[in-house]
Amino acid sequence: MGYLQLIASAFKAPLTTVENFAREAEEINSALEPKLGGRRLWAISKHERVALYCVTRLLNPRFAVETGVGAGVSTTFILSGLENGVLHSFDLGAKYGDEQQAYQVGFIIPEELKKKWVLHVGDSKKLLGPFFDSLKDEKIQLFLHDGEHTYTNVHSELTLAWTHMDRGAILIDNCDWTQAPEEFAKRLNTPLTHLVDDMCMMLKA
Repeated sequence: MGYLQLIASAFKAPLTTVENFAREAEEINSALEPKLGGRRLWAISKHERVALYCVTRLLNPRFAVETGVGAGVSTTFILSGLENGVLHSFDLGAKYGDEQQAYQVGFIIPEELKKKWVLHVGDSKKLLGPFFDSLKDEKIQLFLHDGEHTYTNVHSELTLAWTHMDRGAILIDNCDWTQAPEEFAKRLNTPLTHLVDDMCMMLKA
């Protein structure tokens, strides 16, 4: 089963709807690629971008959260999929790349999308908990983990995100770098779906 079919099945959505979203994502990617100029820049893969956009469109979250911004590729696809929601992103904020070609965090994000974006600069291990506490009775509907991929950090982020989510999806990039996603899902008796490349998803109904 292809990843578009997996997404359609998970959300009980018509495959044609997901395929339409995928075409929109491919158009976004076509506009983004010239800006990347063939540089990988630790960005999520093309198929993962499509999957992320499709999930965002299907969820239509009020509040989305991601850890790890980098160039801003995943950020761009989430923001592009939001209608009236807001994306809160957490990143250390340090420039990355060779010293003579260091890039600002989020440099790839189109300006017109930034009105829906809040960047929190600092260590997510210190910032994420207080941020969720500040939401009070509000809940999130989408969480993307693509920050520090240690067992302890992944488990901590998944726990915080799940606790502060009413319904929605947690997406994990590099999900096979640690056993944390698998063990977390098993403890909750919740399916962990491998979507495409090394991106996995858990749904909360």
